[in-house]
Amino acid sequence: MSFTTAALLSFLWSTVKYLIGVGMAVAGFHNPVYGWVFTSAGAFVGVCLFTYSEYWIEGYLKKLRKNKKRFSKTKRRLVWLRLHGGLPLIALLTPLILSIPVGTLLCTTFIQEKHKIILWQSISIAFWGTLIFGSMALFDVNIVQYLHR
Repeated sequence: MSFTTAALLSFLWSTVKYLIGVGMAVAGFHNPVYGWVFTSAGAFVGVCLFTYSEYWIEGYLKKLRKNKKRFSKTKRRLVWLRLHGGLPLIALLTPLILSIPVGTLLCTTFIQEKHKIILWQSISIAFWGTLIFGSMALFDVNIVQYLHR
């Protein structure tokens, strides 16, 4: 895989699903710094894009929904999540477990300040990127090398 192909794929996949972008970066780059830069930049662009478009998407989805029960299991879980972790917990879970669009949608249901959503999501992306690519650089681990045996 060429450098530009790996850069483009890791950037674009990271805008939607961070771990797939990390996988592309691990497979395409020999230097973990490039992987960190392209996946973090892609995830940051995805967070900004979906944070500013989620209000439109959320309004569109509200028009499609019919009136449902006031207290459902989903609403109770959202209340529990807000009380026990809120925005920092969702931001921490977004890159690995949730996808970028789902994580930002959940964040926009909790808080209206877009800059706080972008700040917490960016901190989380930088944390996970540093943890993944930093451990690869620090321990000199090349996952692709083990797969080709």
